Amino acid sequence: MAVPLRGFEREKKLLKQNYYSPGYFDKYQLFTFAEQITLLYNHSTPESKILEIGKGNGFISDYFKKAGYTFQTFDINPNLEPDITGNVLELSQLITDFPDIIFCCEVLEHMDFTYFEKSLEEMQKVAKERIIITLPNCRKNFGANLQIRLPKRKVFSVPLFFHTTLGKNICPEHCWELNYTQETSSKNIEKILEKYFVIEDKGYFHTNPYHNYYVLKKLAP
Repeated sequence: MAVPLRGFEREKKLLKQNYYSPGYFDKYQLFTFAEQITLLYNHSTPESKILEIGKGNGFISDYFKKAGYTFQTFDINPNLEPDITGNVLELSQLITDFPDIIFCCEVLEHMDFTYFEKSLEEMQKVAKERIIITLPNCRKNFGANLQIRLPKRKVFSVPLFFHTTLGKNICPEHCWELNYTQETSSKNIEKILEKYFVIEDKGYFHTNPYHNYYVLKKLAP
C-alpha cells in the first residue's frame, strides 16, 4: 500500500473540493467548527485584528468576516484563495500588518514535528497579543457529554470522558498528534509552548474531545 503524501507538499497541492468532502459534513466536524468559533469569540473583540493560519474551506473566516471582524487568512495552498499565500515558517517575512490574534486550528500536525517550534516562534513574532491553536489528540475517548439546562440559565455541558492510549493511532495525513510519542506528549508540548507564551487556557472540545485547544498569551518583553 502506498504511503499517503504528507506535509507541505501535500497541503499546498490539495484541491478546494477536498475541503468539502463527506468528512466535512460529519456532525462531529461541524461541532468542532462551532467550538472553534466560540473559542475565538470568547478571546477576541470586534475590534481585534485576526489572522487565521490554515484557511481550509473558509467556514471560520466567512463567519467572522460576515460578523464584521477584521479577519485575514493565510495558507500555503493557493487553490484555497487565502488573503496571503505562504509557508508558516516564513510568516514574519510575509506579514506586514501584524494581527492582534493568530488563530491556527488543526494545522501544525500536518507538518513534521521538527517544524513545530519554528512555527510557534514565527507566530510569536507576528501576533501582538495571543495565539490560539488546536491539535488532535491520539488518545481514545470513552464517555459522554451531558447537556444540562436549568431554569432561567443557559445550557452548559458536563463532559464525562475517560482517556486511554490503548490502540492509539493517528490520521494517515497527519505527521504527528498529541500523545502519539513521548516527544509529542502533552507535557512536552506545553514545555515548548511556555518558551514563547503564557498558557492562559487549555482543554478539549466537549462535543469533539479528539481536538485539544491552547490559548496562548505572548510573554512580556
